Amino acid sequence: MTEFSVQQTIKRWLSHKQENSIIDVGNFARLYDQNYLIVFRYVYGLIGGTRQDVEDITAETFMRAWSTRHRFSGNEQAALGWLLRIARNLVIDVSRRKKFRVVDDSVEVKTLLDASAVPEDDLVTREQTAILWKVLSGLPDAMREMLVLRYMLGWQIKQIAVHLDMTENNVSANIRRALSRLQRDFLQLEGE
Repeated sequence: MTEFSVQQTIKRWLSHKQENSIIDVGNFARLYDQNYLIVFRYVYGLIGGTRQDVEDITAETFMRAWSTRHRFSGNEQAALGWLLRIARNLVIDVSRRKKFRVVDDSVEVKTLLDASAVPEDDLVTREQTAILWKVLSGLPDAMREMLVLRYMLGWQIKQIAVHLDMTENNVSANIRRALSRLQRDFLQLEGE
């Protein structure tokens, strides 16, 4: 099932729901459109796995969000944090049942990168990203999540600290440690 068909299936399902809740179908569809790729990148960053596994978890995230939307209140930033918490819980549940940590070549690098990147940097970025995914799989889950939030989703340290219920200093120290470890492992892999 392609990403487009997954999105269309979810949108069709959402359009058939008729609820008088705080988040109506139109608002939820907009939330979906704005955050699908962010949640997909987040899930992929946490577990790797096959494209199908990542799409399934991403779709399940939005399904659970839809079914519990009446309990949510907040702005767009809070909604993204809420979606990522749902996704993290699903990743934890799935990880308990099976191990992913396999980089799937069918996930196009352009799906994981910032669309506004300069084209001249694209080739180098693609090569480095492929190596980086291999190195990321060796990090502990908590460090990996911080790096995904910081560098794949572009969150500030303060946002990460709030989201993970940690101090900013703790987040910064963990990211520095993770980057040092990544640099060491990256240089080893790049040299091979």
